[in-house]
Amino acid sequence: MKLLVSLLLLALLNAVPTSEGKEHYRGFQLWRLTVESEEDVRWLQQSAGKMSMDFWTDPSTVRPVDIMIPRGMLEEFGRMLDGRDLSYRVLRSDLQKDVDNSINEAKMKKTSRMGIAALGDFDYTIYHEFPEIQQWVADIANEYDFVQNFTFGTTYEGRSIGALEISAPRGNSAKDPKPIVYFEGGIHAREWVSPATVIYFTGKLLRNYAAGDQDAVRVLEMFDLHIIPSLNGDGYIHTWSDERLWRKSRQPNPDFGCIGTDLNRNFNAYWGMNGASPWPCSIVFRGFTPMNNPETQAIDKHFQNLNDMGRETKVFIDWHSYSQLILAPWSYSTEVALPPESEKQLAAAAAMAAAMNATNSVDGGYIHGPSASTIYEASGASNDYGYAGTPAATYTYVVELRDTGEYGFLLPPDQIEPTGEESYDGVIALLNYIIDNDY
Repeated sequence: MKLLVSLLLLALLNAVPTSEGKEHYRGFQLWRLTVESEEDVRWLQQSAGKMSMDFWTDPSTVRPVDIMIPRGMLEEFGRMLDGRDLSYRVLRSDLQKDVDNSINEAKMKKTSRMGIAALGDFDYTIYHEFPEIQQWVADIANEYDFVQNFTFGTTYEGRSIGALEISAPRGNSAKDPKPIVYFEGGIHAREWVSPATVIYFTGKLLRNYAAGDQDAVRVLEMFDLHIIPSLNGDGYIHTWSDERLWRKSRQPNPDFGCIGTDLNRNFNAYWGMNGASPWPCSIVFRGFTPMNNPETQAIDKHFQNLNDMGRETKVFIDWHSYSQLILAPWSYSTEVALPPESEKQLAAAAAMAAAMNATNSVDGGYIHGPSASTIYEASGASNDYGYAGTPAATYTYVVELRDTGEYGFLLPPDQIEPTGEESYDGVIALLNYIIDNDY
């Protein structure tokens, strides 16, 4: 068995995408596995650690496991699965074709427009590259006198991370200062629908407020919003220019020949435990130490500053894709008691999920629950940090957007608007629930 793993590892290293050329995924396949025992979950996790498999959905007995298989591993890994009586089917027989289609469609839709000369020209229904997102941040702040843009931090490669503070006039029944709602997109580079959705519902919220919409006015009178549409700018740019399915940051790992940290395993809340890898070449590499990437450091510094000013953070949401889930703490373990506020968290998540499901009746629906027991254990994750770390927010979630695997990370642009609409309705429902029950 050790020899087989070694041979598979060698095959993988020969097959892993490099930064040379654009044919990174030729012959790669996407498989969907059905896993029924915790023993097989652990076996898959161990195999991932040794062979750096790219799980699109992590090993779990409660939902299908989608995994990208390099061309050099197809035959041998299939035999390994057969040896354990694990059933699987091929979802994508050549991922390069799907990647090419995704990039071409995104660029075609972009070039069919006249360009972005002003905020009114911004198209909320297509994917935008990082500089365009940063320009939108500046333009939206110029459009509304109660919106300010600021530099949230700097990426490893030196890019400014643009952010928004939305601080509308305070309502008569609002706290002074108002509690903060924090929304963050794009921590995982390949999840393009995340920044697109954060931009979509932010734009709609501001337009509706200006038009006097009752829900938008109520929410913005009661909360200040801090919004980071695209946190992992280095990785996001890399998905447009080189590797569409890149997930991690772009900070090098000296002496290992592998680049990047999984930023959603790098938080200093229960860091380095289950569901995160110490191996720098792993897709879920936790970092050498907690918060050792400038992007996660920027988040923590932001909340340290807020705490120093005596500000309360009420909501912390990290937007992801895919699987249609609203995930509350805990993420790091299924073996510990849920947080004291778990009942509140799950009730608010239920309101959010119900609203999102009512908007478009999306296939499969949005499911809510504690992260570890709903999908899998993942330590050093943002939802645990949002609750138990510096933000200390009562309502903290990872939201996994569309879909449930038909397209996965390669969600077409025509899915942005429906995803954005249901997310807007979910945000309104969540914040209204908190106002009514726990403000």
